[in-house]
Amino acid sequence: MTMKKLLRLLVSLTLLSNASVWASNTGSRQIVTGNDEEQFVFVGKCETGEPYRLFWYQKNVSGFIQSFYDYEGPNGKGTVQVETTPKVMAARVCRKMAEIINTNYWE
Repeated sequence: MTMKKLLRLLVSLTLLSNASVWASNTGSRQIVTGNDEEQFVFVGKCETGEPYRLFWYQKNVSGFIQSFYDYEGPNGKGTVQVETTPKVMAARVCRKMAEIINTNYWE
């Protein structure tokens, strides 16, 4: 075995042992993630460059947990009860004259 091959072998073994130690250390960290939050704020810019802001929160209405957005952007400003994703709401808020209605608008 040449010196160059021996050196490569030692470097490889060192890197592999460090990688396994790093992998075992990450398991000891307890990072809690989930979707149990009760409110989020989403801020960004529309394709036109205009800013928008969404504030999503949950509220107890007649014994039922309902989702709401407070929104502000090119489409205006307001509050709406709706079960939709922030991406969809951002698209609606960014589009002037887009329809933003409550989930149960007929009630």
